[in-house]
Amino acid sequence: MRTLIAVSFITMFLVMTIFSAQAALDPNLILYFTFEEQLDGRKVEDLTGGGNDGKLRFGAKITNEPAEVHKGVGALKLFNNVSAQLRVEEFDRMDKYGDNTYAFWIYIFNPMGARSSILKKANILVGEEKGSAPGIFLTHPGLALEYKFGDQGANAVGPDGKGKGFDLETWYHIVGVKKASDLIVYINGEEKGNFKVRRDFIQGKGQLRIGGTTSRAASFAMDEFQLYDRPLTEKEVTAVFKGIFLSVEPQDKLITTWSHIRTGR
Repeated sequence: MRTLIAVSFITMFLVMTIFSAQAALDPNLILYFTFEEQLDGRKVEDLTGGGNDGKLRFGAKITNEPAEVHKGVGALKLFNNVSAQLRVEEFDRMDKYGDNTYAFWIYIFNPMGARSSILKKANILVGEEKGSAPGIFLTHPGLALEYKFGDQGANAVGPDGKGKGFDLETWYHIVGVKKASDLIVYINGEEKGNFKVRRDFIQGKGQLRIGGTTSRAASFAMDEFQLYDRPLTEKEVTAVFKGIFLSVEPQDKLITTWSHIRTGR
């Protein structure tokens, strides 16, 4: 009986913790995808509660292969078809943000071509720039990341701090923080690049796309995607890398943290 009571109490505590944590997500988190499952209509749920679900297109899929999943039971997989993508339709906060933070885990399967889009707004296309919305690309050879802000050109960065060094079939945590005129890139919790960008730029309307291009440097999987419309601090970047999520305590608005209550790999 005591065991049953103890188990019931722990279960109730976990359920209450999960619900309270979800209710207290950082209000600046405007997109969050864990890619755990595919919903009806090939949709992936936006866990912020904002209703901005992503849609799988042109062969993009949710993979459940253990090696292809960083955390939980699912990840986004973009493989072979260069048009494969997760698309999020435009919404007001994404169209208007200035300072921001992208965070995600990426696993590169194999090189494919010269340059490919990892993340972009619809008004940034490979080989043709429209507007000044930010984009993140993979290049090959070297498998470098490129961060691009409109007409300012691209800034290459990699784990070695010199725009190279990504190994195949290895998970990397990528964070890009734009604060005023600084763009700071972290890989696996460490700062690997600090670039000067436009302090102000016109974001413009357009979809956010993960993948989807006319050429691709590599096939890859992505897990735990987060988009904030504010810059994270270095301590917050470290916390996110370690699997600690950011939330705001609803009464006094103090920044707190809580761990993912999910099975990790």
